[in-house]
Amino acid sequence: MSGKPTHGLSYTPEYRAWQTMRLRCTAPTNSAYANYGGRGITVCERWLESPENFIADMGLKPSPAHELDREDNDKGYSPENFRWVTRTVNDRNRRSNRLLTHAGETLPLSEWAERHSLPRDTLLKRVDGGWDVSVAILTPVRSKASKGQGKTKKYACPTCGVRETAVMRCIVCSNKSRAHAQIKETP
Repeated sequence: MSGKPTHGLSYTPEYRAWQTMRLRCTAPTNSAYANYGGRGITVCERWLESPENFIADMGLKPSPAHELDREDNDKGYSPENFRWVTRTVNDRNRRSNRLLTHAGETLPLSEWAERHSLPRDTLLKRVDGGWDVSVAILTPVRSKASKGQGKTKKYACPTCGVRETAVMRCIVCSNKSRAHAQIKETP
């Protein structure tokens, strides 16, 4: 038999994941090499030249939405440090994530925001603004007026004392003054 042996895996998603993993760790010409092979991330010997061994150890992708992930970003690709995960889990396992510790638990900022129903940017601005992490996480967000309306303020009508929103006089007094103005204008 001449040439390389065929394994029949070339067009599978697992083979593409294996090939991408291998190239970013071993090929200096690969655009991702600096973040992988360039900083010492390796592929275990068993997987380096064999997509069959990779698939035998890790199995098929659970779904098209799953990706390669290393549990510990400072260790290489091996059966002990590898898992198939969704994009969300993979994104939360990046070196560049901002990790916050609250109540003895350390999680990415985005996960704390999601758990406590806070906008991510609000939590980020609070922490960057010097807030204590626990206070930043546990303080609820103020409610906003709908459809871009400004916040309404309550005023007491100077004529009768009734409290109204966003007007200087209550509707009854406003209507009375309009009626008086109309009467004065009529000859």
